[in-house]
Amino acid sequence: MIATLPFEEKTKTLFFYSVVFLLASIFFIPEKNLHLKLFILFVCIAFPLIVIKGLCKWSALLESRTAIASFLFLGYSLLSLLWSEPESSRDILNPIKDIFYLVSFWVIFLFTFNGEDRRLQCLVKWLIIVGSTTAACYAAYHYLYLDYPLTRRFTIPGPLVDKVRTGFCLGAGALLCLGSLLYEPGNRERKPTILLLLALTIFLVTLVLTHTRWAIAGTLFFGFVMVALSPTKKRTKLLIIGLGLMLLIAACLLLTPLIDIYIEKGQSSRFHLWSGYLKEFHHYWFGHGLGTTIYIAEGGLAGWHAYHSVYLGALLSGGFVGLTLLLLMILTVLLTGWKLRANPYAVVATILFAFACTMGLLNLDSVISKPRGYWLIFWLPLIVISRYELNSLPRKAFV
Repeated sequence: MIATLPFEEKTKTLFFYSVVFLLASIFFIPEKNLHLKLFILFVCIAFPLIVIKGLCKWSALLESRTAIASFLFLGYSLLSLLWSEPESSRDILNPIKDIFYLVSFWVIFLFTFNGEDRRLQCLVKWLIIVGSTTAACYAAYHYLYLDYPLTRRFTIPGPLVDKVRTGFCLGAGALLCLGSLLYEPGNRERKPTILLLLALTIFLVTLVLTHTRWAIAGTLFFGFVMVALSPTKKRTKLLIIGLGLMLLIAACLLLTPLIDIYIEKGQSSRFHLWSGYLKEFHHYWFGHGLGTTIYIAEGGLAGWHAYHSVYLGALLSGGFVGLTLLLLMILTVLLTGWKLRANPYAVVATILFAFACTMGLLNLDSVISKPRGYWLIFWLPLIVISRYELNSLPRKAFV
């Protein structure tokens, strides 16, 4: 007879498959609202079940610096809604729901993946498989079947939302492949290595097709960082870095005219936008509130309301206090990841988190968002780091 698994183990297994599907389906579900509904349905069932059944120890979170710093930032963001000037009730309700979904998923993830490196390895594998396969299929459909010119920017429809977020996730996918190649045991068979190299190639090619220059530069830079920090031999590191530099120089020589146009365009638009928003920034210490949308009042960009920097967004909505708490959260996560550098999963998660923080420097409005493209590369590595931090604490366990 097959032994019956305890309720807790059955629940973990069910949650595991659900989490893998929800995170991987960010790449292939063509309708972003459908993915959001599935995500909401899952967390609204799983989180209350964990709470009601008492499947976790909440006191353990108070020992995690990552969790404390994150909850301080999220809590202050919620508090800032009190002095917001919303245009509609959605401006208040949406941030509350987004933070609830995030915290609920965080608890579910810690419960599901507690002490289970095998499950985390499986999640990484499916993210790479689904992400690279979806990118390859859409690229073939766009540029081979529909015969789009290569000057048309590549995007994956659905929860990735747009070209910029698509570029971010493809860059993160490339870094994930590189991390798997560098940090997994050296006795890996040839077939998985070839498949990882193929997936890495797909991610890099489709990343270039997005024309998202900041994501391309960030992927190359943090790729070099990942190689430098890897446990591979020094000669191998130098060989990989040298090959990467040669490819980078060749790409720059071929794409110099296009790069010049993009840099000129990017500098002019970003600086004008930021200066326009700063002119409307009046509540310096506590900000205008998370539920307030600030518009540029004058000039050619009058009426614009996309901040193009999560740090500027934190400053406008939370003031110097909100920006400080965001930077404190980021610094805490990076320092925690560095302390856990003996763990390869923590190293890769820390580099991916640093990549996401860098991408937010020139793009997007806030790190508090719906579970879509940027949410995946910012919050998931942070949650993974918090998971290993909890495991490293003496006599502390979340479940």
